[in-house]
Amino acid sequence: MSDLINFSKAFFEACPTGMLAFDQDSRICWLNPALEQMLHLDSAELIGKDKQTLPEGLHPLFDESDMLHISINGDGDGERWFRREIREINDSEPGPLRIHYYQDISNQISTQLERDVLKSQVEELTITDELTGLSNRKATLQALGVQVTRSRRYGNPLTLGIVEINIPNTPEEPVPEALILTFAHYLRDRLRWADTIGRYQSNLFMLVLPETSLADAGVLLEKIVQECHEGALSLPDKTPLPLIRYGLAHWEKGFDPQRLIDSAQQQLEETTS
Repeated sequence: MSDLINFSKAFFEACPTGMLAFDQDSRICWLNPALEQMLHLDSAELIGKDKQTLPEGLHPLFDESDMLHISINGDGDGERWFRREIREINDSEPGPLRIHYYQDISNQISTQLERDVLKSQVEELTITDELTGLSNRKATLQALGVQVTRSRRYGNPLTLGIVEINIPNTPEEPVPEALILTFAHYLRDRLRWADTIGRYQSNLFMLVLPETSLADAGVLLEKIVQECHEGALSLPDKTPLPLIRYGLAHWEKGFDPQRLIDSAQQQLEETTS
């Protein structure tokens, strides 16, 4: 029996998985060397302690979540992420023990966080819509801001158009990507190089039209609607002609980009209702 006990002790001492035991009073009564190394703490600093007698950064040791974040020194160098499993031993003396098993996944979490940061930075730098190749929302708003500044300085005419496409009789249904892409290509070929065409939302396009009066913009949008209904869109088979609505707003003294957008959207909503 003593050989078995010695073997069990040696096994737990050599186990690369971190192990921590709590007694029936939720005090730490044992941990193995692997967990000491993971935490960079000596067992003497933990054994006999409960949640109230340890620093706040170590309190997650007493929780029972599948994943935990430990802050050992209160700084970035002392942060560790662990995956945890819990087992209970009921036939131990003087009472049941809860055993927590830990795997250090700090490197994986760090890599994931770095990847998320890089992804966010790439998205910040991206100026084109992934589906259509048009300016994305961010780039379109930037272009609108530039043109508003220009109009403020020189008094040049500027009109903003917001164009909505939907499937007839089912406006609540998502617009197929094939239709969005076809309409985007049509707009790109139809408008001037000086105009900015952006995909503002899923089925909303924003047209920034410098040197364009409200009346001229209205004539342009009516022609676009008419041409699309007359077959200007090269639609895939069984793709219905879109229902096209638009709202227009002309820059006036005192208007900022958001006020232009709000005015165009209001007119769009009035047309839709």
